[in-house]
Amino acid sequence: MITKKAEYAIIILTELASYPPGTKITSKAIAEKRSIPVNLVVQLLAVTREAGWTSGTRGPAGGIRLNSDPAEINMRQVIEKVDGPIGITRCLFSATPCRDKTHCSLRGIWSTAQQKMLSVLEEVSIKDLAEAGEADC
Repeated sequence: MITKKAEYAIIILTELASYPPGTKITSKAIAEKRSIPVNLVVQLLAVTREAGWTSGTRGPAGGIRLNSDPAEINMRQVIEKVDGPIGITRCLFSATPCRDKTHCSLRGIWSTAQQKMLSVLEEVSIKDLAEAGEADC
């Protein structure tokens, strides 16, 4: 399951991408504009900074800015940075089929669905979301 924290990280990056390159905005301003608790914005900005997507400057002229080209950051990358590997079912992360069966008839279907879902998440960039205004959740 994709967590609310991952959604918030996408929203934060989308907010930053909606400004001209190099523009700095405070975490408080992001929190207020996107209705996200400020402590959660700060926590998620640490994750985005660790990924190299953002950087911040303290002080009166400080703020957060996008470090990376938003066209190069996709939804899958953000979700996996926050939540870890994305899986529609746990069995896809196991090398063996279900413990009670030697062959699971669902495993192939889950695998196909998983690949299609990941493909969609890889196709949508932060730039796409910023341009479309779709991360206004």
